[in-house]
Amino acid sequence: MSSLTELRITEDELERLTGLDISDIFMGRAVRPSVWRSPRRLRSFLLSEVLTLGLFIIFCLPASLVIARNLPGFTGGDLAKFLSISLGVSVGLFALWNSYIWQQGKRLTQLSHLLDQVERHNEMIDAIALMEALDSVRANGSEPVDRQKIFQALDATRSSLICALTTEKIVRKHQKMIAKRTQLAEAIALNLSTLETLQVNAQANEYGQFLAEALNIGLTVQEELLGFTPGGSIPDRFMPDDSRTPPQ
Repeated sequence: MSSLTELRITEDELERLTGLDISDIFMGRAVRPSVWRSPRRLRSFLLSEVLTLGLFIIFCLPASLVIARNLPGFTGGDLAKFLSISLGVSVGLFALWNSYIWQQGKRLTQLSHLLDQVERHNEMIDAIALMEALDSVRANGSEPVDRQKIFQALDATRSSLICALTTEKIVRKHQKMIAKRTQLAEAIALNLSTLETLQVNAQANEYGQFLAEALNIGLTVQEELLGFTPGGSIPDRFMPDDSRTPPQ
C-alpha cells in the first residue's frame, strides 16, 4: 500500500465482501445497531421509517377501498371509515415489515460488529492523515515517525477485517463448516501477531496510539471470528504466547 487512501475499506468493497448493500443505516434489509448510538443516523432512520409508512398508505389505498365497499352500511361519502381501514391496513403491513427487518438484524449480529470495526479502521486512517498534515507544517525538530511501521499495522488490520468479512459471508451463505474458514482464521491470527510485534516495538510517540488502536481492532475481529470457527477456537500454532489483551 502506497498511500493512506488505499488502506481504507470503501463502501464498494464492503458490498462486494458481504454481498449486501451497506450504508450508515442498513446492512442489506436489516438495520445496523449503530443507528441507536448516533443522533444523525437515528434521524435518517426515523425519516426513512416515515417515508416507508407513507408508501404503505399510498399503495394500500386501492385495497382499502375494495375492503370498505364490501362492508355493510358503507357509502361513497363515508370517508372516515375508508381512511380508518386504509390506515389500519397500512400500519399492520408496516409493523410486519419492521418485524422482518429486525429479525434479519438478529441474523447479522456478527456482521454489524465487524462493520463497526471497519468504521474504526477508517476513522483511524482519517486521524492519521490529519496528523500528517499538521506535522508537515510544524517547526523542524518534531519527533520523526516511522511511517512504514504505521502503514504495516494498518495493512495488517485491513487484511484481518477483509478475512473476517469474507468468513462471515461464507458462514451466512453456507451454514456447513468448510476448510476455507480455517485458512482465513489462520491469516487473521498471523496478522494479529504482526500487530502485537509492531505495537511492542513502537517508539513512545503520538503515533503509538494508532498501533494500539490497530491491535485493539485486530483483537475484536478475532473475538468475532471465534463464533465462526469449529469449536470456537483458532489453531494453537497461530496463537501468540501472551494473553489477548492489548498493551496499555
